[in-house]
Amino acid sequence: MAASQHSTLSNRADVVTELLTEARIDALNAALADRGVTADRIITILHVPGQTVASPTPAQFRVLYRAA
Repeated sequence: MAASQHSTLSNRADVVTELLTEARIDALNAALADRGVTADRIITILHVPGQTVASPTPAQFRVLYRAA
């Protein structure tokens, strides 16, 4: 019987995870370190601008990364 092989492509719900941090490099680095996310697992880092009208929110970084 052939051994089961895991594919890098999957339809699992937890393949990609995200986190939001303040739009500061030190906050971003701290959040990545707290979660144990290494550079090779990061897919993208998006800057989400803050909102000043209605309900004010500060600018954030949205990080998409591969789950362990």
